[in-house]
Amino acid sequence: MDKIKFFRRRQFVLGPEYLNFEGWKRYELTKNYCLTAHPDLDVQQVSHNSKTITLLGFLLDPERYKLTQKEILSNIIHNANSITDIINDFENMTGRFVAVAELNDNIYMFNDACGLKQIVYCSDKNGKIWCSSQAESLAQKLGFPLDKDVMDYINSPGKSEIWMPNNITPYKDILHLLPNHYLDFTTGKSYRFWPTANCIAPTSIEEGVELSALILKNSLYAACNRFDLKMGITAGIDSRKTLAAAREIKHKITFFTHASAALSVTDVKIPARLLPKLGIQHHVLEQERMNDEFRGYYNASATFARESKGHEPYNILRYFGSEVNILNSNVSETTQGLYWLPKSKINGEGLAILTGLYHPLTIREFNNWLLDAREACEAAGLNILALFHWEQKMGRWAAASFSEYDIAHDSFTPYNNRYLNKVLMGINERYRRNRMWFIGIKTVKFLWPEVLNEPINPPETLRSSIQAFIRRQIFHKYITPWFPLYEYLLYMRRKSQAKAQMQQT
Repeated sequence: MDKIKFFRRRQFVLGPEYLNFEGWKRYELTKNYCLTAHPDLDVQQVSHNSKTITLLGFLLDPERYKLTQKEILSNIIHNANSITDIINDFENMTGRFVAVAELNDNIYMFNDACGLKQIVYCSDKNGKIWCSSQAESLAQKLGFPLDKDVMDYINSPGKSEIWMPNNITPYKDILHLLPNHYLDFTTGKSYRFWPTANCIAPTSIEEGVELSALILKNSLYAACNRFDLKMGITAGIDSRKTLAAAREIKHKITFFTHASAALSVTDVKIPARLLPKLGIQHHVLEQERMNDEFRGYYNASATFARESKGHEPYNILRYFGSEVNILNSNVSETTQGLYWLPKSKINGEGLAILTGLYHPLTIREFNNWLLDAREACEAAGLNILALFHWEQKMGRWAAASFSEYDIAHDSFTPYNNRYLNKVLMGINERYRRNRMWFIGIKTVKFLWPEVLNEPINPPETLRSSIQAFIRRQIFHKYITPWFPLYEYLLYMRRKSQAKAQMQQT
């Protein structure tokens, strides 16, 4: 494997000096800041008068999907007078990016809607700001030690898949920039810019479906103009929506399914039956475990990279090579109302129980997150658990996965769009609750009804069929809107499991 290509691929380091990574590119910013970027990370700079935007990654405009990235950035910088102006102009954009804005002798940094292009940051002993794609790069450069409390959390037993809570990293004094926040280089602090007061407008089901479908379809048009797209598809609703939105460009996309232990047999069989009916060839990627050489680069590319996540990019690399963009349907669940808690339990402990991450560290950090999130959600009229899922589950767990995949391929999801999320969150939550699929199925029917010729996640046993029917057709339709009995029982079970786990440790 090419050591330049695969060492911390598509990553960056920004600080008062360049890093001496072999083969990496160098870009000068104002105020004595320097950007060191991997050669496979797309970097675009546009300036107007004394204003500059530097974009790392890619940006798409669903309203004007034929625009190039430079044209999009030029339109934004010409009209911007403040960081608020720039952030507002980015609201309608889809992509995976880090944006650095130089305005009024200051530097600001923010990223895409769900923070899928990660930013970590810290201050050095001279008070200068350093930023990077992963904490390890900064820790190695500046000598930051591992945080003992975080390591205790990482090594705690009984958790199926750990992710970092709130804005912490495994290293002391290195923080993670959450979605809906920007970093101000003058103060060295992050500030929440969303949600704002009354930003969620009530939306009818019909209007929400039509508008969101148009955003999805146009985002795919724009991506198809730029990338060699390969799309993963399973039996689930999220990839079915993406497939429906790709109706008019399906011949330009390669569709595949991983044949892995992580997916059920159904996840392979359903696409294998459905896609030929739609005139699409289906590819099944037989899985191999990553070899030692790949594992070495993979572990160097992500701080505490998860072994279970490494096999997928390894097999993508085997089948498709290193220059593709994988179209996936992650973060679609951001607006699906997956989380519920009794109002009295919306605190650090309740959130730790809800996520299955019960630990003193997560309780503390989720309480810290609530300090400004609660007030912002009350002003916006937004369910705080929806924002929690967005910023914590998507902004930390999903973002870590996207970063782990960067070694083999770039990733694109059409759902990574703040305006799209606002539109869907404007629909009454009773129609979006806990994977009811009501809005998703209506969206598929609007875009391409034949995509529903095979069932969505059909249960594999009689018992699971009965359970699914009771949950979806009785609890979520008729009981939950008046009293969330199913969600309450689920919470109590999780609470019991969390308490038992803590007693064991």
